[in-house]
Amino acid sequence: MKRVKNSKKIIILLAGVLLITALSTIASAADNPWDMWNTTNPEAAGAMFGMAMFTCAIFAIVWFIIWILVAIWVYKDANKRGKSGVLWLIIVILLGLIGLIIWLVVRGEKQASSRNCPNCGRGIPEDARSCPYCNKKFEE
Repeated sequence: MKRVKNSKKIIILLAGVLLITALSTIASAADNPWDMWNTTNPEAAGAMFGMAMFTCAIFAIVWFIIWILVAIWVYKDANKRGKSGVLWLIIVILLGLIGLIIWLVVRGEKQASSRNCPNCGRGIPEDARSCPYCNKKFEE
């Protein structure tokens, strides 16, 4: 719950910084802030281009951070479900949204096991005599 509150604060802070930057850029571009729509004023046109580039850069950075968080979630979720987290992390990073959709379709049910393999650490069925992932044999 605390993470959600912190992320909301960060988003509000970023939006405020972006708004202040945009307004100060417009105000410094011309005596009349509405002169920015006048394409004959090169200062205003440059200011609008700079503001557009800054907005695109902020958007790209935020999108990159969100995508890294999604990839980490897929990695952890795959490990919890007994699948290869590294493989699914690579698939999601390389295929993007399509990889995420594929993961959501094939991820299956969460393993309901409290027993882990002593060799590879993955969850295994209680009645297993060997690990289905690394083939480690267990003592009876």
